Amino acid sequence: MTSEFTPLVIDSTFFADSKKIVKERIIPWEGLARSGVISDDDAGHMKTLGKQVQENRNKTVLAQLDLYSNSILNILNRLNVNEKEDIVKHVLALTNDLLLEIPEFVDTLLKFSSIDNSLPYYPFIKHLANSDNFIKTLGLYNLTILLTKASKDSSISAKIDDEIIIKIFDILSSPNFIGGIDSNYQFIGIQLLQELLIVKQFKTIYQNNNLVSNFKPINQLITRSATHPNATGLQLSYNILLATWILSFSAPINRVLLTSFPQLAGCLFTIAKDSIKLKIVRISVGILKNFVAVCTNSHEQFKVIKLLLFHDALNTIRTLQERKFASNGSDEELSNDLAYLSDNLQEVVTSKLTSFDEYMTGLENPKLISWASPTHKSVEFWLENSGKFKDSNYKLIKRIFEILITNTSDNSTINVILLNDLQFLIKNLGQELISFINTEKGGQYKLLIMSYLENNYGNNELKYEALKTIQLLVGHTF
Repeated sequence: MTSEFTPLVIDSTFFADSKKIVKERIIPWEGLARSGVISDDDAGHMKTLGKQVQENRNKTVLAQLDLYSNSILNILNRLNVNEKEDIVKHVLALTNDLLLEIPEFVDTLLKFSSIDNSLPYYPFIKHLANSDNFIKTLGLYNLTILLTKASKDSSISAKIDDEIIIKIFDILSSPNFIGGIDSNYQFIGIQLLQELLIVKQFKTIYQNNNLVSNFKPINQLITRSATHPNATGLQLSYNILLATWILSFSAPINRVLLTSFPQLAGCLFTIAKDSIKLKIVRISVGILKNFVAVCTNSHEQFKVIKLLLFHDALNTIRTLQERKFASNGSDEELSNDLAYLSDNLQEVVTSKLTSFDEYMTGLENPKLISWASPTHKSVEFWLENSGKFKDSNYKLIKRIFEILITNTSDNSTINVILLNDLQFLIKNLGQELISFINTEKGGQYKLLIMSYLENNYGNNELKYEALKTIQLLVGHTF
């Protein structure tokens, strides 16, 4: 069992340099024992290790695995959060070295779970509440090694408390790590996240708990990579995409991501088209391919394809296929993924897609509603399709008002466009629709439109479209 596990080695000069500084500090173990901070025995054990070079230290620990495992957990348990931070860092850094260098040490710590399910995790989790971000980093790294190894042993993985994994995912997505502005901690955080997501059990927990809020900072970094390619950094961009690729092998996750972040697909196409690095192109296309291939059912797949087509997918795919690495077959994986996307999207375009499907993509993903879609200004589109808005007791009209009610963001253009759509519908459907809007929900729909006439919205275009809509509702022609 020990030989099959290779712990994650974080790729970060910042982390290596910071850990080196921590380990070089001299710790007054005897003084800590005299003051009662730690026991005499634990102080003695730590002092012994501190005097030895790496090779001798590892031999010492190997000879007395239980003793040193106990000492480390005892010290972490006794030290209070946000106190004696140098000591906490030193012990966590030492533990990190031992976890990386001595496979038997990992196993010995994990054996404590047979005594108490909270062990060996709690002493590390406790210090994740520390205000020092490097203490958090060391704690998260050690926990990641322990948990990924535990996941390979069914007797241990069955005992892992989901709340531990949820807490770790939440911290990794927080402003201290992936959700922050420090690229060093973003880079470390995304590597730890990848390592955990590879484990099926942990990926399921990620899927079922805070998926949208935890993925939000990843989506923001992908968006930044698409709009400002040099702002994120090549390696961080790649790791962010790699984490997304790992997630994209789950149909339920794909459905949530594309529903919550409909611009994600467009950003991936932009990155694939603009990047000069083949590995970035390959993984971006790989994610998009999974979005189409890994779906809960054919209906969901059709929605995904409509979304991709909304982002001018076919033109981008053709551009990529014409590039040397794809056209000459030198990258078989990329060529196959592009061919898969092209074939599936082209089939929908030629046999299934209508202008109404394009319009519905906007209603399903309101953030994508824009004047870029010609349906909003097409008299022919509205003459042909207005009748469909009466179906199921005006289900689509209700959806339009649902978007109007919930869209309180700065992007009032969405509201302007939907008011424009309502004007076409009122003109085509007449008194029947007017009565519905005026009376539905006690007249709330009409009151909502009238509220746009107030100055507090600060948008003259919105005010103008609201006025035109109200005039149609009260029976006047504008």
